[in-house]
Amino acid sequence: MPYDYEIAKAALSEADKNRILCLYLNCDAKAINWEKATKDFGCASVDSMKVMARTALKKIETAGGKLDDAGTAVAGTGTPAKAERGRKAKAKDDEDGAEDDDEETPKKRVKTKGKGKKEKKR
Repeated sequence: MPYDYEIAKAALSEADKNRILCLYLNCDAKAINWEKATKDFGCASVDSMKVMARTALKKIETAGGKLDDAGTAVAGTGTPAKAERGRKAKAKDDEDGAEDDDEETPKKRVKTKGKGKKEKKR
C-alpha cells in the first residue's frame, strides 16, 4: 500500500528516512534485497532491519499517512490518543456522609546517626 509522502516526511526521523531510502535503492519491483540493504545501512541483522522498517511504516500509518489504492487515507489511522500517565488520586467516600474509615499510613522513619561516644577528658 502506498503512503502519503508529506506525512511520512513529518513523522519519520532522519534515520527512518535513510532506512527507507536504503530499502528502496536496494529493491526491484518484486522484492527487497534485505541482505544488501542491511549491509549498506549498517544494521546488525536482517531481522532487525525488517523490524525497524516495519516500525517506520507504522509511524507513517499512525500519523495518518497510509493510503489505499485510490490514494485516499485509510480509515482508522491517525494519531491515537495518548494514555494519561501518573498517579491516580484515591477516591473518597464522602458523598454518602460516611466517616472516613481510612487509616493514615505511618510516616517513614528516617534513620539518623547517633551521637558518637564521648571521649573522657584526662
